[in-house]
Amino acid sequence: MKKSVLLGLSLALGCSVVAQPAERLPQGFKKAAIPAYYQHLRAPISKHSVYMDDGIPLNNAVSRHWVAPVTVNSTTINEEIIGYTYYDLQTNGTISNRLVKNADGTFSACWTFSPQDASGLFPDRGTGYNYYDPNNGGWYFTPTGPGGDYPNTRIESARTGFTNIAVTESGREISVSHSGTNMTQTTRPSKGTGAWTYDATIFGTNNTDTWPKAIAGGANGETVHTLWQGSGGTAGTIVDGQEGPVFYSRSTDGGVTYPVMKQVIHEIDSTFYHGFGGDAYSIDVKGNTVAIALGDFDTDVLLLKSTDGGDTWVKTIIQTFPIPNYVADSMISDVNGDGIADTLDSNGGDPHVLIDNNGLCHVWFSANRVLDDVPADAMSYFPGTDGLFYWNETMPTDGYVLIAGAQDYNGNGELDIPQDPTCSFPWGLYRGGITQMPSAGIDAAGTLYVTYQTVVEAPGADTALYHQMHRHIFMITSPDNGLTWTYPFDIVPSAAQGGDGENQEAVFACTARNVDANAYVLYQRDFAPGTALAQAGTCDLANNLGNPSDMVFTEVEAATVKVNTVPSGNITVSQNYPNPAHGTTSIDINLKKGTSINIEITDVLGRTVYSKVLSNASAGKHTLFINTSNWSNGLYSYTVRTEGVSVSKSMLIQ
Repeated sequence: MKKSVLLGLSLALGCSVVAQPAERLPQGFKKAAIPAYYQHLRAPISKHSVYMDDGIPLNNAVSRHWVAPVTVNSTTINEEIIGYTYYDLQTNGTISNRLVKNADGTFSACWTFSPQDASGLFPDRGTGYNYYDPNNGGWYFTPTGPGGDYPNTRIESARTGFTNIAVTESGREISVSHSGTNMTQTTRPSKGTGAWTYDATIFGTNNTDTWPKAIAGGANGETVHTLWQGSGGTAGTIVDGQEGPVFYSRSTDGGVTYPVMKQVIHEIDSTFYHGFGGDAYSIDVKGNTVAIALGDFDTDVLLLKSTDGGDTWVKTIIQTFPIPNYVADSMISDVNGDGIADTLDSNGGDPHVLIDNNGLCHVWFSANRVLDDVPADAMSYFPGTDGLFYWNETMPTDGYVLIAGAQDYNGNGELDIPQDPTCSFPWGLYRGGITQMPSAGIDAAGTLYVTYQTVVEAPGADTALYHQMHRHIFMITSPDNGLTWTYPFDIVPSAAQGGDGENQEAVFACTARNVDANAYVLYQRDFAPGTALAQAGTCDLANNLGNPSDMVFTEVEAATVKVNTVPSGNITVSQNYPNPAHGTTSIDINLKKGTSINIEITDVLGRTVYSKVLSNASAGKHTLFINTSNWSNGLYSYTVRTEGVSVSKSMLIQ
């Protein structure tokens, strides 16, 4: 029987089979080295356990009362809380499609939702939904929205979870999720309005069907593509020759009928893989091109691509798992045949795929290591593994590159982990490594926008109250098909920006596929690391059960995150935003340690038009708001000086 991922942690030392991928880290980025002790801590992998879905936590009086976060509006980040949930697990791996930016400027957003209940079993779990219309008061369900207050009921008439939202070209909305007995679909013909129709039988009735992904697109604009896993919460159940087949279904009429139903694509059937765990796959569509990325702790990472709408597929291996068709519950991870289990390079079960404007597929996934030394027991993974990998179709098998990781804020070369023995692990666990769960969007020029979650060193985030490090959501971009990447931008506002990022856990970010002047992100935020679905006795459960998480919609100015902001010495200075400036502009200055800051802006003749001194500025982020309404149009230069370090950039006034 598979065990929960949070059943326990142990030290593991031994032989490793470790590859060293090439690096395309952003210019100036310093990746923090993980101390050896935490690299060797291991946890059992749950591929089919009930803990991946329902969770059966107990009431715990240690839970801390929720305090509402601050809503932030600035020239760079505009965020709004659009809902909440007490069930705080949005995925086990790959980010689901939970945010759609529609062509008319509206948004459809969903999340796995549950109101508070005394039992801790979340019987009212289902799909939380909100809709944004710029011509009708913004978000429909908010304290000031036309629908009044946040959503407090699910859209379905029965218990579901792990939802996705798909919107067809005609405006039909389709939510695909799973129940305790089968896959379900909830639809309405007009986005943003009308009654929802719940259908618990359209995909058949099979209690092994779980963890869906869904997206709308296709040449006719009405095609709905869905994926799900076919062994569900029952370990050892063989379905179509696999313990965890991935089923593919397709509708060409907006989800009314599914002529292609529960197809196991040959390239990933039992000939090649024993099966995949829940949420270890993603799907994208652009016209007749459909792309599926798959990868689990004990499988290859691979791309399936179809150029005929999903009728035929071509498979490309991205990351090779060292042992073909591995069976985790009856084998050991022995590569060289000496009878001793080896630690293997693997992935975090969270691959994300995006098809660009020219039909090229891009894939991101997190680093992981696994060890299976007891054939009859669960394989283990190492939560102290760090790294986010990138690959596209111009790159060879195993030619993926490292593009992100946990940041070394103070430059001491190592991740500063709180030496607090209260918790069994110094950060919350989300069934993967330190940096994980990528999600991507693209703009008309082909620039890629990628979000991911990773831990944050103090003072960027507090580590004292919950005895653990916090995670934040970061965004990086690439204007050249992944050849170069910008310096990571933390989209969780700090206290200096008017938020409370130093005290917040931000995870499960879904980036809307279509980017314009802004990139759009929906993520889950609360105060405590981890989730309420953790094993009893852990800090993760104790600090989360009984406390709601906010669902936060964020607009991030595209022009800002496209600029590569490179740190210099003790300071990091952003490009001013917006740039060109129209009346006002802002500059972010991040200090690794407290000091005084001198800011000076000059025109093309060298005349000083603005100067300011921030004496004894504290460590952390400082945002400078500048009124440029009385300045002449043209090019200006701004210089930030501190402790002998000087950083200069240009700004344009129009």
